[in-house]
Amino acid sequence: MSPPRDVNKALDSQTAPTADSPQGSICSDRTRVRPGLVTLHPRSSSAAPPIWRVEREVSIGRSRDADLRPDDERISRSHARIEPRPGGFFVRDHGSRHGSFVDRQPVSAVGTLAKYGAVVRFADTLMLVVEDVEDYRSDTRRLDGARLGLSKDMIAGPKLAQVWDQATRIAQLDDPVFILGESGSGKECIARIVSAMRPRPGPFVGINVAAIPEPLFEAELFGHERGAFTGANAARNGAFRDATGGVLFLDEVGDLRLDLQAKLLRAIDLGSVRPLGSNRDVPFDVRVVAATSHDLRDAVQAGRFRLDLYYRLTGIVIRVPPLRERRDDILLLAWSMLKEQAPSLALTADAAEALVVAPWEGNVRNLRYAITHAVGEAMVLRSSRIELRHLPDLGPMHEDASRLTDERVRSAMKKSGGIASHAAELLGISRTTLYKTLRRFDIDPSELRAK
Repeated sequence: MSPPRDVNKALDSQTAPTADSPQGSICSDRTRVRPGLVTLHPRSSSAAPPIWRVEREVSIGRSRDADLRPDDERISRSHARIEPRPGGFFVRDHGSRHGSFVDRQPVSAVGTLAKYGAVVRFADTLMLVVEDVEDYRSDTRRLDGARLGLSKDMIAGPKLAQVWDQATRIAQLDDPVFILGESGSGKECIARIVSAMRPRPGPFVGINVAAIPEPLFEAELFGHERGAFTGANAARNGAFRDATGGVLFLDEVGDLRLDLQAKLLRAIDLGSVRPLGSNRDVPFDVRVVAATSHDLRDAVQAGRFRLDLYYRLTGIVIRVPPLRERRDDILLLAWSMLKEQAPSLALTADAAEALVVAPWEGNVRNLRYAITHAVGEAMVLRSSRIELRHLPDLGPMHEDASRLTDERVRSAMKKSGGIASHAAELLGISRTTLYKTLRRFDIDPSELRAK
């Protein structure tokens, strides 16, 4: 049986401009996939991005002789050259006025390798280096949030869209589903797609088992009779019975204590629960979708997670890639958040670049915090654009500073003219970590500033 037609339509991708459209491809053979560049900024947030398939060494610039001519007035007439290499493209700058960069690191005439997944910048144009530009010919995938019981519509680039499609196919089966992904990566959205795409409609009940106080675990999941304990003034079904006929989403099961894991396993094995205060089992009919941000294989080996429960939950496994591996999604999400909070504000190229290359340890929640912070800063300063200075520190919360030496730090500070934020970028660390390191080596930034 096919999924409900109206829901499935929301997941359908649309056809983007063809290979020989003005958006630009430097080869015309559509039957062969090619590595190339995908424009991240500037671009439309709804249409397919401009893409460039690259088969040979090509030039980038505003000259009529250039092979790639992005719509960017700050790009020099002869700006740079890129050459296909194993694992990516070799980028050389041609002495351009506004520079070429790979993951925010400046590129010289000597050149550097931009690996697949890297972000290259030419003046104010940001491009993603990809193995297969054919994946980016479709418009931005959108999913009607209301149909999933969410307050906001969902958007996705090719990587996340593939996970959505996987969830749609899996929804037609009856096996338990296990979703792996970091906190904030969108695991619940995947669970809701599985629920919405099932052949028969039913409720979706989501519960974070790690957030349930341990004394209330059985009552929350299995229910209770009236008077079963102090304060139980009325009977309650519990999550398993509330989800009967539908999907029960158990988030962060990796955080459950072993004794609670045993109780969960018994309920799933028997297909019934015994409410607190009752002497009989009550059957349920639910499809269990579990999720965790932990590596359960390691937890099993360490004795923190039951092997039998692991096998019971992991019928089909879906992996949700973290935001840092979906760089094509970052600006789409940022623009969507800006539209909600401050539609009049635009992103500068500097701010967009910083967002795209950030590590995003907290994934989408982390990005929302950054955008909210930047909107507040921009409004206080009466700016019409989100600039780099408006963003919070986007570096990782925990960094290994042991690899930094006095010589490396001083060299980076000199190259950056004593500007700490630029030196931090050169070193690949946050400003906070740089300031701590400067104090550790007793380095005075003022002594290294450009005169």
